[in-house]
Amino acid sequence: MAFAGSDVKARLAAMDEAMMVVSTGHGAAGMNFVDVLLKRGFAVVVLVHSEEEGEQLQSLGAVTVRYIQEMADRNQLPLEFVVKSAFVFENSLPQCCQDIELCRSLCPQQLYVVSSNRAPVGLVYKGLGATYVIHSRSGDVSFLL
Repeated sequence: MAFAGSDVKARLAAMDEAMMVVSTGHGAAGMNFVDVLLKRGFAVVVLVHSEEEGEQLQSLGAVTVRYIQEMADRNQLPLEFVVKSAFVFENSLPQCCQDIELCRSLCPQQLYVVSSNRAPVGLVYKGLGATYVIHSRSGDVSFLL
């Protein structure tokens, strides 16, 4: 008789460790970051708000695209991925807050929010569960890898 724990360990070993990027918002910073992740060999899961955004990302290469509404309804990621780090690229304060809450429910590990906003929004994002808030005018956060 096999132990249930060994089945779980085998399934976890078979899963791909992935980086999750939430809503690049058609922005160059998010798209460039996904491109860097792919070039460095990371599996990438991107949660998007629109089909247009999903198509843009899929044109970069081997990106798994999921729609935010679909994930919010299910409240779980596809079983083939183990996500340890997630990156949210800020589009607007309300949308970013919703994305953080969704991301926190899907991936309770490291959550980075990339903001070009000069307003002091870091405390709001940290209060919602962001581990780190990175303020970047250029949006280049490849140094985090």
